[in-house]
Amino acid sequence: MRSVRSFLLIFLLSLWVMLFGAFLFMIVFESREGGVTMPMAGVAIRPETGFAAIDLPNRVFTCTTTPQQQQQCQTTIQSRPLVVTIEKIIGVSTKYDCRAQYDGRLISCDNVGEEYAPMLSPSLEVTGLDLSPQEFQRVRQTYWITQTMVKAGEQRLLRISMGLSLTGGAIAAYFAWFHPSRLGKGLASIAVGFLIYQQVRSLLGSVLFTWVTPYGFTVESWLGAVGIAAIAAGVGAAIAVGYWLWRRSQPASKPAITLSSGIGTLWILNYLFFMLLCGSGFVD
Repeated sequence: MRSVRSFLLIFLLSLWVMLFGAFLFMIVFESREGGVTMPMAGVAIRPETGFAAIDLPNRVFTCTTTPQQQQQCQTTIQSRPLVVTIEKIIGVSTKYDCRAQYDGRLISCDNVGEEYAPMLSPSLEVTGLDLSPQEFQRVRQTYWITQTMVKAGEQRLLRISMGLSLTGGAIAAYFAWFHPSRLGKGLASIAVGFLIYQQVRSLLGSVLFTWVTPYGFTVESWLGAVGIAAIAAGVGAAIAVGYWLWRRSQPASKPAITLSSGIGTLWILNYLFFMLLCGSGFVD
């Protein structure tokens, strides 16, 4: 019975690690991050034949700032250079303007909207590359991961991340129940500490700045105080829970270790996925 249980745990853990790693790789590697390292949330090329646009990952672009303070990003499509120049327009309704060149000739470039990725950045679409249907298909196949992530949509990506988080929490709880050792106690302590950190940060972060400015706080100092208080509360909770579990026998502490390990792991993984999805531009 124990060997079957160990095999089942190893199998589920290995399967979860592969799925977790694949999803994490797609989020990070195909990131559409803009506003920090890239001046745009993403660039798509649209065929003239009416087929769906092909989203390009930002990692294929190399961006520089021109002497005119414009952002110029370049990549290669079918062995020919694609150059996109982005300029922020002040005082008009369109916040960003763009121009594009492909293989040295001007083509159409449109700002189809702004997205948070994670800062507000333009989402661009270029047309007129004059590629054959076969060439467009090769480009689509090259960047199939990006097409899959964009097509999945925000809600589906969030459901996938929640499913992986729930599974990870269940595996952690399973491990903690049958192996309430030092590792399980340590995991439970960290999980509870992270939960407390998030709760304190959320609670203090919801306080209106007008309530604290009369006490000498600026916006920056209050945000710093919130971070310090949340970290202190999380570390304190982790130490307290670890000390409590360490002094308890395994039968007495097993339910507490199992519950805190499962819920804490779920919370940590879900928070990690949410922050990565927001930072990558796939979720607003």
